[in-house]
Amino acid sequence: EIGWLNHWESNPFRDTASSMGWVLEHDDGSIVGTFGNLPLRYEWNGRPIRVAAACRWAVDPKFRRDSIKLFRRFLRQRDVDLLLTSTASSRVSKIFSAVRFRPVPHAEYDKALFWVTNTRGFAASALRHLRVPLANMLSAPVGLALRGVERLHPRRGTRDLSQTIQLAEFDDRFDAFWERLRRQQDRLLAVRSYQALSWHFKSALDRGRLAILALEEGGELLGYIVIFRHDQDAIGLTRYRVADLQVLGDARALVQSLMVGVLRLAAEQGVHIVEVVGLESTKREALLALSPQRRQLPSWLFYYRPLDQRLEPCLATPSAWDPSPFDGDASL
Repeated sequence: EIGWLNHWESNPFRDTASSMGWVLEHDDGSIVGTFGNLPLRYEWNGRPIRVAAACRWAVDPKFRRDSIKLFRRFLRQRDVDLLLTSTASSRVSKIFSAVRFRPVPHAEYDKALFWVTNTRGFAASALRHLRVPLANMLSAPVGLALRGVERLHPRRGTRDLSQTIQLAEFDDRFDAFWERLRRQQDRLLAVRSYQALSWHFKSALDRGRLAILALEEGGELLGYIVIFRHDQDAIGLTRYRVADLQVLGDARALVQSLMVGVLRLAAEQGVHIVEVVGLESTKREALLALSPQRRQLPSWLFYYRPLDQRLEPCLATPSAWDPSPFDGDASL
């Protein structure tokens, strides 16, 4: 389709990939299956890491037995250091596990943290999910009850929010920020240059489904958070999910300031909830101080397989990762 083709052609890392993906073609010439191949660039202690992320794997049920042919093409790529998927369903996760993909070493990548920012809207969607009759009518008293629960868990320990700003787009300040961020040792980091961020989030920005909040000092960024709409239309739930959260210096205070800024923005817009998946332990602990709720995800989403064997021992420890929907295709 045109959107995917445009995204491929503008990918700043596409010169590292031999293919944008593969298709299954029926004898009559029709396409009955696809497997997308997303080239990305990461770094490990300053060394470039060539990554290929699986995406858009879909096969007509009549030809499901042939889907493994597409998967083999993904596995047999050359000139790639690391393979990953960040959007595995419960069925797909079994396939990846069977061919020596490892779950990302994170204690809770199958659990989301979330905050309710519109209690009545959230209550109505929850009642619809439970198939309760008259969900809209009942949402008002349920919403009031939820507000009572929220008062028992005050948000605390947060920094002055006056520095939190909303940005309309990415700019060259993100290049300077990336130069400082990439100095981290022994952590796998996706490239977050101005060019890379602008490409990654272009579609969501163009559709008005993305927000960027930042903290700055003296014209330089101290941290930023990117959120994108990830609604569940079937039950009328509106949701922001955190795509990326990066900070320098005092991580706890900066993380909390950025998240409180996001919660205020969501509340102003009437969005029902804000959700976080993943993030390394320091950030996640800072967010836990803001009293989120938890929910179990239907599957473990993130798997990886090093093709460069030098990476294998490096990536086996949780501290090597800061996983989030920015990885792979989860926020494209």
